[in-house]
Amino acid sequence: MTENLLPLINALYHHYNEHQYLKLKVEYEFTQWGSYKFFVRYVSESGEILPTGISPRPIDDEVEKVSDFFEKTIHTKEKFNRFIIEINPDKTYSQKHFWDQDKEKQDLVKGADVFYQWINDRMMSMIFEYEKENDLLPSQYDDDGDLEYLSSWDSGLFTFHINDKGKLEHKIMLTQEGKERILDMPLRDYFIEGVLEHHTITTIQLADVWKSWNTIELKSPHYSIPYDKRDEFVRYF
Repeated sequence: MTENLLPLINALYHHYNEHQYLKLKVEYEFTQWGSYKFFVRYVSESGEILPTGISPRPIDDEVEKVSDFFEKTIHTKEKFNRFIIEINPDKTYSQKHFWDQDKEKQDLVKGADVFYQWINDRMMSMIFEYEKENDLLPSQYDDDGDLEYLSSWDSGLFTFHINDKGKLEHKIMLTQEGKERILDMPLRDYFIEGVLEHHTITTIQLADVWKSWNTIELKSPHYSIPYDKRDEFVRYF
């Protein structure tokens, strides 16, 4: 990547010119999953840091090449989650990229803290697909004569337990109009892998900040769980 930086340097140099500067500092911050934040700042002669008001959209093709480089190196020794370029007024530049372990941990904590939303969203989707495929959904025809499917549950209680053999066991209880029923639905492979990975991340990589657990109990309101009410709907034990 470093030998192919000139097109990006040229694009940045000519695109970001709203201020005179001692250095133009460009930084990418990647999550381990490949999404990133892109920052451009001007460092003035006095040391003042000035943000930009210019959108990177016109040079997206060049900016995105660092993301391509991230994808190619994420499973190698050259992996990085920070990529920093500093450009001087004469267009000379310096570049460094490295793996910031503190940032990695912050990203893991942020992802783990909202993992319950992924569980809830995926379960709602899987239940609908399963019940539709197995003719378990009530249905009716709308005013246009088109078939529409109705909800079969108002709320749910999902329990996921990782047993001593490292296998995921689960129980799905659905409630509609006060009546409870157990749905004997198999989980998709990707979902099982996701929960097991979440267990590994929280109990090993984040063991110093996350309480050990082997069971998740999630009360689904059949819509997204409010972030400020997580403790009312999600329990780890």
